[in-house]
Amino acid sequence: MNEVATLLQAIAALLWPLFAFTALFVFRPQIADLARRLKKGKLLGQEIELDASLKRLDQSAASVEQEVAALPPPDPVARETQEEAVVEEGAVSKIVSEAGRSPKAALILLASELEKLARQLLASTGHLEGRKFVPLSQAIAELDKQFGLPKHVTSSLKHFWEARNRLIHGGEGTDADILRAVDSGLTILKALQALPREINIVFAPHTDLFSDAELRTPIPNVKGIILETHAPGGTSKTFRIFPTTQQHFVKGRQVAWEWNMQKIFGAAWYRSPDTGQPAQAWLQSAEFVGRHLDDL
Repeated sequence: MNEVATLLQAIAALLWPLFAFTALFVFRPQIADLARRLKKGKLLGQEIELDASLKRLDQSAASVEQEVAALPPPDPVARETQEEAVVEEGAVSKIVSEAGRSPKAALILLASELEKLARQLLASTGHLEGRKFVPLSQAIAELDKQFGLPKHVTSSLKHFWEARNRLIHGGEGTDADILRAVDSGLTILKALQALPREINIVFAPHTDLFSDAELRTPIPNVKGIILETHAPGGTSKTFRIFPTTQQHFVKGRQVAWEWNMQKIFGAAWYRSPDTGQPAQAWLQSAEFVGRHLDDL
């Protein structure tokens, strides 16, 4: 009896692959049609979701553009003198140029520029606090909390990041879809660049300091850094001097608003570069340590 059962099991094991092969051969057209319909349905669903994501991005980017356009315009004369204007235009031009060669590479570069600009906005307002990296969503949330960004900025960046992840990591969409995201992303980038903010540029990085008004007694191991400060919107320009022991400052570079509160310096004087006469630098000041913005 056991021998019969074993024989039947062996026959079944041999016949099953033959049966499966025969079924596959006979029903091959139907199976292929089903696979095509399932694949088409999946791809169609992805296309619909991607198109909806891109539409949300287009609409939110347009809203941001309108909101920023309503802000007081910067002084064009003052802005032409600012290093950051040249840097911003160069970033946009680089992305546009890259889009002609590789839309996907342009989208990746654009995302990187948005992250960098968000860090720079935090840094220029004194809220980066020495950090080297802050996720874009967190940086925008912090800026919104501190200053109240135009209301569509946060949502537009969320939509951009959603579309970017679909296009880059999800492998969805065509080059035309990617270029559409790049176009809306550039609108957001330009809008963020246009937000009014104070700009600090190194005017004189290593100014000698003295402990007396007659400039007879140099203060060792510390220099004065003179900053050319442009008010938000470029409506005015002033010069300010602060103590520093840092050596990285380069004339003409834009710097973050960062301080070392552990080092406090007493009263100091310097020779004014405008008049050539002695002038008081400060009565008391913490050390200025701002990093160059384009290094962040």
